[in-house]
Amino acid sequence: DMDIPPFALAAGLQDGLPVRYLTTEEAVPRLPLPRAANTHKYRVGQGLIVAGSRQYAGAAVLAGLGARASGVGMLTLAVPESLRWMVVAQLPEALVIGCPETETGALADLPTDVANALDRYDAIACGPGLSRQAGAVVDAVLACNCPLVLDADALNHVAQRYPSVTLAQRSAPTVITPHLGEFRRLFPELTLPPLDPGQAAQAAAAQSQSIVVLKGACTALTHPDGQLWFNTDSTPGLARGGSGDVLTGLMGGLLAQAFAPLRGARPEVDHHGSKAALDLALDAALAGVWWHSQAAKDVASRHTELGVDGPRLAAALTATLSATLADRQSPIPEL
Repeated sequence: DMDIPPFALAAGLQDGLPVRYLTTEEAVPRLPLPRAANTHKYRVGQGLIVAGSRQYAGAAVLAGLGARASGVGMLTLAVPESLRWMVVAQLPEALVIGCPETETGALADLPTDVANALDRYDAIACGPGLSRQAGAVVDAVLACNCPLVLDADALNHVAQRYPSVTLAQRSAPTVITPHLGEFRRLFPELTLPPLDPGQAAQAAAAQSQSIVVLKGACTALTHPDGQLWFNTDSTPGLARGGSGDVLTGLMGGLLAQAFAPLRGARPEVDHHGSKAALDLALDAALAGVWWHSQAAKDVASRHTELGVDGPRLAAALTATLSATLADRQSPIPEL
């Protein structure tokens, strides 16, 4: 008892939602499992990744590997033409589209047939390795009526264009995945003076009407309705380049699988004001953050925290999930 009157506590908490912590019990039911026995690839998600540049060629591959591990039915990657064969060699099952590029090797534009059909995808992940010269491509993605995961240079581009307004006016759910530096560029008014990371993420979600994944040692995930989640079970092994690219691809694949069954209801379900649509996007984000961190912990346990590189992390995703599901299904031993 700290002599705080009960009425004061009630006044401060009556409209608040409790902070929740991301656990295996919370995450696994949000995965796209089990699948119907008679399903096919077009029913379990068509995902597009827009990523890569000559300078950051590996980012497109790592995002693609993350998406592949998610189990998405059909994966397409739009990359600069000069990267196309490298990506095909790493992801032979994906459809890899070579796009026009600038003199510096950044994506200059999407091919007309792709740009005119972005709405056919169940989800798009955009940003890893794009570089700051790919603004026209980011604008095309932002304008489509398709659930999005925005990361890295897609966020840096949005930061120059009234971020809260740009995101809030989208006609489909958006998940943004900034680290603290990107968050400061997107929402400088929420970091000066600094707020608690959870409070800052909540305010950003409300302003932008987006799911906010504020990455860090204790990643915060927020919904525009005020929900606040923390992922406290992670590893500093993720503190290296490429980790976020894998997460973006994984989350994009999960988002595509979440929205694939609702394709016929797209106009009603995808509007940013639809709580059902935002709930689906939050579920994909929660599942992705949990799965990503658990795979990183698994890799660190076998290779130390210095050995959690991007390719190894992506390769561990499937085995980590399989082991987790097996543990949950094991019978409780008799005492």
